[in-house]
Amino acid sequence: MWNRSVAIILLLVICASCSTRKKTIKKENNIGQAEMLEKTDSKHAVVEKFLLSNLKFTTFSGKAKSKVTLGKSSYDVTANIRIEKDKRIWISITALLGIEIGRVLITPDSIQILNKFQGEYIAKPFSYLYQYASNDLTFANVQDLFLANFSSNLLSTTNFVLDQVSLPIKLSGKKNELSYLYLVNQQNRLDSFRLEQTSKGQKLEASYADYANHAGMLFPMGLELLILGGDMRIMANFNYSRVSFNEAVDMPFAISNKYKVIK
Repeated sequence: MWNRSVAIILLLVICASCSTRKKTIKKENNIGQAEMLEKTDSKHAVVEKFLLSNLKFTTFSGKAKSKVTLGKSSYDVTANIRIEKDKRIWISITALLGIEIGRVLITPDSIQILNKFQGEYIAKPFSYLYQYASNDLTFANVQDLFLANFSSNLLSTTNFVLDQVSLPIKLSGKKNELSYLYLVNQQNRLDSFRLEQTSKGQKLEASYADYANHAGMLFPMGLELLILGGDMRIMANFNYSRVSFNEAVDMPFAISNKYKVIK
């Protein structure tokens, strides 16, 4: 069960961005350039408003019951997630009877996995994920996924469409070969988020629910994930029972000699 439980966490990271190729950006012609500029400025003003709605925090801590489904098999675990903004994401996984079976530590430079159930330790550079994901993938993308935040690197392109006719507001676009879709509620927070690369059959969908006010910030107490890629199909839900912001967090990750180092 440990390997499957850790797989879901790594796949959250890997699937946060799909493999892409760089495309040549074509220059717009001069026809209607003033009108296009006005529309672009308007869209960017809305995007800036969305980015300003992102959670402002220094630390996050949450405990969630999680059910992970891989194919026809399901596993119930508890995840403790702690984040030091832009520095570290720490995840502890426990099974029945509160027995900890593993820990994961993600930084902008590295990914470490402590398999307490099987006595194994794995350490890789963050760039290791580029074998499976785009070089555009950043630590911030992973952080944003857990917190229902907009990712500024995805929205740094002008290649997006904004539909404000009705709620939820739809913001869709492309970054290289990666397509994304944000559905935004009336509080300018996310109802859902989708990343997709159809050429590789890869998709990540995240749905957020049960927003509650914590320290003046709206945080979704429910998160559902669907990850598709090739013959892989993974579903997971996180139902938080406790969250806190801007409090001191401990992220223990000691490696004793009893652990076997996996290259």
